[in-house]
Amino acid sequence: MAASSSREAMNKQLLDFIHSMEQEGLVDYRFAKVHMLKESSGPFFFASLLPTFCRDSTATLRDLTVALGQPLLNYHDLGELCFKIKGGAACLGVCRMAHACGQLHQAVQNRATKESLITALNAAKQEFSIMKEKLETLVQ
Repeated sequence: MAASSSREAMNKQLLDFIHSMEQEGLVDYRFAKVHMLKESSGPFFFASLLPTFCRDSTATLRDLTVALGQPLLNYHDLGELCFKIKGGAACLGVCRMAHACGQLHQAVQNRATKESLITALNAAKQEFSIMKEKLETLVQ
């Protein structure tokens, strides 16, 4: 009985944290829906999904940084990387990061200057950094 009560208290705390992230505009309703998938996919689904998202996003942001450091920009490859990271964030419900990545994707599609692309990439990195910190707290 005590374990069940403790689990319920922990789950309420987790839901309160998710709600606070929604209030901050960091995540949308999809994030809570993904959290609810743990009921059908097992209790560790959500906890394992978040570090995977962080690893993948870190790698993609690194790839974007390298691509933007090249003397000649490959807009097609940049667009693919933007689409990848934007899609991952949107599917998870990390809406502010998805929006920043969407802005970067739009800049790539418009073939913006390298400086504009770097500014947009830095905004996406900033949103990821904020979200990563929240997700690490959430997983703990």
